[in-house]
Amino acid sequence: MTRAQPIDLEQRLFDGGESLEVSGVFSILRRRKWLVLGVVVAGTVLTTAVGLQIPPSYTAEAELVFDPRQPNYLDQIEAVVTGLPAEPSTIVTQIRLLQSRSFQARVMEDLGLFDDPEFNPYAGLPEGVAPTTPREGLAAVLSFVPRDWLVALGLAEPPRVLTPEEAERRGREIALGRFRASLEILGDQSYVIGIAFTAEDPEKAARIVNRIAEMFVEDHLKTKLLATNRASLWLEERLQTLKEEVRQAEEAVERFRAENGLVAAEAEGPTLSDQELAELNRELIRLRTELADKRARLAEVRKLQQGDGSLDSVPEVAASPIIAALRNEETELLRQEAELSTLYGEKHPRMQQLRREKANLQKKIRTEINRIVKTLEIDVRGLAASVAALEAQLAGVKERTVANRELEVELRELERVAETKRQLYQDFLRRYQETREQQEIVEPEVRIVTKAQPPASPSSPGPKLFAAIGFGLFFLIGSFAAILLERMDRRLRSAKEVEALLGLPTLARVPLLKLRRGAKPFRYLIDKPLSAYAEAIRAIYTGLKLGSADRPPKVVMVASSLPEEGKTTIAVSLAFFAARSHKRVLLVDLDLRHPSVHRELGWQPGTGIVEYVTGERSLEEAIQHDTETGLYFLPVKGQTTNPTDVFESPKLQELMAWAREHFDLVVLDSAPVASVTDARLAALLADKVVFVIRWGETEEAAAADSVQMLRAIGVEPAGAVFSMVDLKKHAQYGYGDVGRYYGKTTKYYVD
Repeated sequence: MTRAQPIDLEQRLFDGGESLEVSGVFSILRRRKWLVLGVVVAGTVLTTAVGLQIPPSYTAEAELVFDPRQPNYLDQIEAVVTGLPAEPSTIVTQIRLLQSRSFQARVMEDLGLFDDPEFNPYAGLPEGVAPTTPREGLAAVLSFVPRDWLVALGLAEPPRVLTPEEAERRGREIALGRFRASLEILGDQSYVIGIAFTAEDPEKAARIVNRIAEMFVEDHLKTKLLATNRASLWLEERLQTLKEEVRQAEEAVERFRAENGLVAAEAEGPTLSDQELAELNRELIRLRTELADKRARLAEVRKLQQGDGSLDSVPEVAASPIIAALRNEETELLRQEAELSTLYGEKHPRMQQLRREKANLQKKIRTEINRIVKTLEIDVRGLAASVAALEAQLAGVKERTVANRELEVELRELERVAETKRQLYQDFLRRYQETREQQEIVEPEVRIVTKAQPPASPSSPGPKLFAAIGFGLFFLIGSFAAILLERMDRRLRSAKEVEALLGLPTLARVPLLKLRRGAKPFRYLIDKPLSAYAEAIRAIYTGLKLGSADRPPKVVMVASSLPEEGKTTIAVSLAFFAARSHKRVLLVDLDLRHPSVHRELGWQPGTGIVEYVTGERSLEEAIQHDTETGLYFLPVKGQTTNPTDVFESPKLQELMAWAREHFDLVVLDSAPVASVTDARLAALLADKVVFVIRWGETEEAAAADSVQMLRAIGVEPAGAVFSMVDLKKHAQYGYGDVGRYYGKTTKYYVD
């Protein structure tokens, strides 16, 4: 037989016995149904009562949307306050702003909620009632318990009257705390932010939610307007400063020009000195060109005068009207001379007159040419003088221009400073005008999408929901308690437990008999031979016989851990059953301290085993015989002060040897194994030991210790027997052994 390994308490509590599968859990709940039902009923009643005490509350909801996109009315205008970035952190920031104490306190101030009794407990105190310290800690949790009771139990401090200042401060703190507890800000991955508020009045809940949304939008708008106004004021102040700086810079430029004579002919044009120098250069170039031309013509004329060349090619001569007239006259004289030369001779006075007139005309022409040459010489000298004078004047202007160049460097620096300040002033002026325009078109990034409406139904859980929650919660609590108690239950009920704990097979489950007063269980074998009880005794007998088919046991001891576990009843019934099966059976009562075999059989013995062992009676006198059943039994009449002497007596050994020889079966009823050592001494006399366990009463530790004691002396029990088993409960509660089929086998029993 395989011996069971020792199992500690923790292992048994969580792993041993019945596994916590679904079927196992339901079995435990069936076994502990009254515990679970009691917890469920009590919890449901309690939570329903709490639900009836809680006033209904209503939740109103509104929605805000964060839209970073802003309308661009004027493309050329850059916003003073840029929009918030479209990032998850921005949404989280908006939610944190809605949850901030300062913002919520402003909302409460705006709506007058600090004076609302729903939020401020001191605002609704009747006249003449002084405010006291609020409940804190455990007292706040047990708010439904009168405070006087908590004070009496030492769970709360006695209330203290508050000063008006303390009452106002504490009232505001409590009101703000209740407001924050009633407010819920809902945000997810989208740009929509939900606002929910719970209050006792649906109108109030909607009003508070809408005001929170409106003030949040107003705060965004005010923030942008404030930033724009601040920028506008700063720009205005800066413009005044820049305007003065521009004026001073321009004055410095003009003053420097005036002081140094750097006056330009036109605005942004060259200075007068530059213009004069340019004009003198142009005039000098012109005069020099004209002088060179005049000199060239004068040289040509002189060259022609010295030679025989004609001066008519000289432009001044050719252009002279006098020369032209004289040449015409000369031409006319030559014509006349040609005409008259054919008519008159060379000596003719007319011809001579013509020659004199022609000579005179040649002289006039030469005189006129000389005059033109002299005029040309005069012009050359005049132009040379003009060139010299202009060169002298140009040298002076150049000296002044060089000096002015150094001054112009400083002037340009002053002009650059003035231009920079002028440009900065223009930029600021443009920005100022844009900012003024933006004050009319500023819009917040947050707007209200859905306004709250007064809710039509309460959002708080009603008594029905409290009852449902209480039922579910306390069902779980009751179930857990049932499972915990089941796991902590140390009493044996099933064959699986016995096999896991003791390593013993279960021979039978002897049912609990409901007999009339004075009736004996072994008589039930006669009255109901086909009953479940008779079948259980038959199973014990058969199990012992089949356990050693080659050598059936002669001596069988029935033992138990503790008293009142049914071992004597089973021992008597087993012996009686064997006797009814036409076997010679001897039933020996070895419970020398509390004998009960004779009481079970209904006998009053005159002598017994103690008297036989001590030699006071013979064996024939000590053994009793029930003629009705044919059962022989050896009772205990007198007690002994030292039972060990009886078990170690040679006469007891002789008795057992004689009994083996003359009887088919000897049944020994022993003392409880865990109580005294007698049972261990008696077990050495038996071939087999049947270990009796009272169903639902024998604890694991007692059974395990008793079996271990028997094994310590080398005795291995043949099996275990459950006594006083409620077969219906055993089958109904599903302990996972063959006993669960009791309902299907009852037709085989006649009870």
